[in-house]
Amino acid sequence: MSIDEVGNGAIKVSMSMNANQWQVWLQSLGNNPALLKRTMEKELPAYFLDNFKLEKNDMDRSFEFSFKAYGICQVNKRGKWIVNTDQKNPDITKLTDNKYMMVWMEPRNNIQQTQIIDFPPTARNIEINKDAFGKTQFEFDINTPKGSFHALFWPGLILSITGIVWLFILLFIFK
Repeated sequence: MSIDEVGNGAIKVSMSMNANQWQVWLQSLGNNPALLKRTMEKELPAYFLDNFKLEKNDMDRSFEFSFKAYGICQVNKRGKWIVNTDQKNPDITKLTDNKYMMVWMEPRNNIQQTQIIDFPPTARNIEINKDAFGKTQFEFDINTPKGSFHALFWPGLILSITGIVWLFILLFIFK
């Protein structure tokens, strides 16, 4: 998962399988991309998903499914950005300053899963914490442009005052 600077994530799901698993996957999801899309939307109901792309490699019995998820990051009251993982006690390894690898065992299928999280280049002070339910979450700061407030605030204020003056002129002077 690669997170951009506005808190959206580009997610890639890839898997290699043996011959039996490949046949089962093809019959259930692989030959029906719409069902795969609906399954991902049910798995991630808190996010708006878009730009779905499925690539299958029959020779290697592997696939790559990618999509964009809007709103992966949340911003708390203190201005910290939060990425929830929905995993309890995963094995997390720091690869670089802005890249982490998370490994956990999925209890339903008894499959080890690996997720690589790329934070934006402007992310700093990345911390690994737990939420109220004991699930791991990443908290970080990100540099946001400060000058954009003034660039839109002053012209908007001037236009508002001009409108009020014109309203006053039209209502009280031109009766």
